[in-house]
Amino acid sequence: MQADVAGLVEHALTLIASADVGTEQAAQRALQKLARWRAESARHEAAYQEADRRWRLLGNMAPALREQFSEPQSQPTAKPASRQRRALLSLGIAAAGAGVLGWRFYLDDSQPRFARHYRTGTGQLLDVTVPDGSRIDLSAQTELSVALYRSRRTVRLLRGEARFDVAHDVDKPFVVTTPSGTVEVLGTAFSVAERSGLMSVSVERGHVRVRPVSAGEPLPAVDLRAGEALTLRDGTAGPVRQIDVLDVAAWRSGWLVFDNTRLDEALPAINAFLSKPMALDASAAALRLTGRFRANDPASFLAALPSVLPVAVTAQADGGMRISAR
Repeated sequence: MQADVAGLVEHALTLIASADVGTEQAAQRALQKLARWRAESARHEAAYQEADRRWRLLGNMAPALREQFSEPQSQPTAKPASRQRRALLSLGIAAAGAGVLGWRFYLDDSQPRFARHYRTGTGQLLDVTVPDGSRIDLSAQTELSVALYRSRRTVRLLRGEARFDVAHDVDKPFVVTTPSGTVEVLGTAFSVAERSGLMSVSVERGHVRVRPVSAGEPLPAVDLRAGEALTLRDGTAGPVRQIDVLDVAAWRSGWLVFDNTRLDEALPAINAFLSKPMALDASAAALRLTGRFRANDPASFLAALPSVLPVAVTAQADGGMRISAR
């Protein structure tokens, strides 16, 4: 049983490492695999949590561990000495062989100078400032990991929505990776959401480049500037649309703002603030919603919805609510 658990943790570590230090395409594939793998069972999710803890611990301990290693040898596949190997294995990393889990990981730019994992629950908001000066605001039911390297800054957005106010540093690109695509920026303020297979990007200030991914393959990039937004559905980019920059990440002020938004895109953002998510019939999925709603007042949203859209809201046996076309 213990060996089985160790194997699950090692598998999760491999995917996390690929997502953090692999090429852009490899990182996308790893994030997609990781999301599917975590959803398969509670044991997989527990293994992921342990692997992520060790990965972050690895980043924090790397300066001390570096002292245990000699200079890199000419062959990157060389195995470290037994003492070095034991140090790596104590963190759950297989040191033998080349690749992102090899011992040279500690000695090059693959080593994060800072690594943290953040998560919010239902209705919970969180704002953090990371060492480079960038600020990250997490909406409800959001999970992401941040890693700062010598020459780059990366965020893995696993689910939910976050606003990023990025400290300008032309030598250290800032990249947000989700299962649906990546967003690249040097210094700006923008919001990224990844929920139920939909990714949306809204730019408050500056300029970002969105790179959609479908079935693990990169698609043509789309540039967005201040006051523009884009939604990706199943890897396909919708049209660039104009937005009010004051509405970007309005949930920070307690509001949920929608402007001609499909109901199946709006509902996950609303459900992030509900202890029991609302269900949506396919018949109402494509209806368009416009309005401002209090994030902490779902009753008012439900009461107003039938007056702005041709829908019915009905109570379910489990205490939840279902929205359907009428």
